[in-house]
This record gives sequence, structure tokens and C-alpha cells, in this order.
Amino acid sequence: MIARNLCEVSNVHWQGRLCRLECIRPGEGGTGSDYYLLLRDAETGAELARFAEGYGLASALVDGDTFHAFASRWEEGNWNDVTWFSSKDLVQWETAVAIEQENEHLFNSSVCKGTNGYVMAYESNDPAYPAFTIKFAESVDLKTWTKLPEATFGTNRYTACPFITHVNGYYYVLYLERKSPRWFFETFITRTKDLKTWELSAANPVISPDVLGEGINVSDPDLIEHEGKTRLYYAAGDQLKWMNIQWAEYDSPMADFLEGWYRVSGIPDSGSLGFQKSSK
Repeated sequence: MIARNLCEVSNVHWQGRLCRLECIRPGEGGTGSDYYLLLRDAETGAELARFAEGYGLASALVDGDTFHAFASRWEEGNWNDVTWFSSKDLVQWETAVAIEQENEHLFNSSVCKGTNGYVMAYESNDPAYPAFTIKFAESVDLKTWTKLPEATFGTNRYTACPFITHVNGYYYVLYLERKSPRWFFETFITRTKDLKTWELSAANPVISPDVLGEGINVSDPDLIEHEGKTRLYYAAGDQLKWMNIQWAEYDSPMADFLEGWYRVSGIPDSGSLGFQKSSK
């Protein structure tokens, strides 16, 4: 176990050290001052930065000499927009709204470097689809983003808290599925080349709450390659009152881990808008 009473973390390499961005927030309710982001040295636990009061559900990305974070704003009892935070020294921060919500609220987000610039996966409760749905946007500078309305995943079921990365021509997304009507949550993997048509791994789920202490939920996945091995961080809990951060390690690089889920052909996902349009 990494940490108790914590749900969302994002791990990066910053200035030669493995660091963990923690989303500090109460289990429910609270005011803006109860929500903030905390960056730690993952090995020593030392606090490196505390910023973004009133924000949470964040992810981090290091690009060159700059640390970036993306987080949703807690306001009036709900999560709103996705905001970009950027700093070269973890002291002075530049901020801007990256994704402005429409008829929806926005929750977890994740960003990776892709084929031409950067891609963001973000979670929405757009009422046009069952809650929750994963949407996508692209950027060339991490500050200004363009939504990709045809790149929408999970339009037919619960798909939440995405983690996105890009390896060998594919975008891979780890995300949460709920097995309705049961109150039970597992992390799945899917991949795409164009952000429009997706294929699920036939070997899903990636992780399922099947050991003592994991409750009925293994959510909020985060991957990082560290010292040649792949670390998977996730939140175990009950999706209501308690969540703890756990982790597992795969003894090979991240590309091997991700591609290993597709040793047999993937399953076309009918919940992507690209699939629905191509099947008409």
C-alpha cells in the first residue's frame, strides 16, 4: 500500500527523481480550501510543491524542463472544466482553462504525447450518454486545446477515470468499468490508432478487486516505467467512503506490458462513435 485515504495519484520523473502527484480532498463535500494538489518525492515522501487550491482529480506530465498538471475545479458541490497548471520551478505557476465544459461536468483527465502533439482523455457526465463517458482533445502546446467530438469512447456504458499513453503507433487507455447492476468496479484496457475506433483486450480486466483490502473497486489507474519495469498504481476501496492507493509491478518495459494485452486480436468496441458510424 502506498497511501491511505487517497484516491487519485499521477507519477512522473521530474529532475531525475520519481515523483507522485497526490490529489488531496475529503471523501465527500468540503470547501475549496480542502482540495489541493501535492507533489512528493515518491522515494522519500518529501513534499516538493503544494498548489492548485480548489482543484483535484488531477494528472501530471513532464515535458522537457516543465512540469504540467491538469485538474478539475471543485465548485458548488461538483467538478468543473479541466484546468492546466505549468511551472519550471514548482513555485511560479501559469494556469489556463484547458477544457471548458458544456452541458456536463468534467472529472478525471489524463494527457500524453502523441503522434502530432498531445492528446487528453477526460471524463464527462454528458447526459447524451450513460454516465460516465470518455472524451478526447488535442493540443500542440499543452495550453490550448481542441475538442475532438467524434473521438468519444464509452457511449453505451460506464467508462471512467482514464489513463492515456502512446506506444508504437497506438493510444492505450486504462479506464474503469462498472459491472451493473452489481456495485463492482474493474480496470480495463482499450487501444486505438485514430482515437475514433477502439478495440478492447480479450484478456480484460487488467485488475479486479479480488484480494483482501481491495473492497469492490480498483480504479484510477496510473502507469509509469521506472528502472526498466512497469508500475501500475490504482485506488482500492468501496467507491463511497474509503480508498487506498495500491501498486503492482510488471518486470518489463511499459511497451511490453501494454502490447501483451493484445497477443490475440482485440474486440471492436461498439461504444465508440467511430464504430457506430462505420457500422451504419
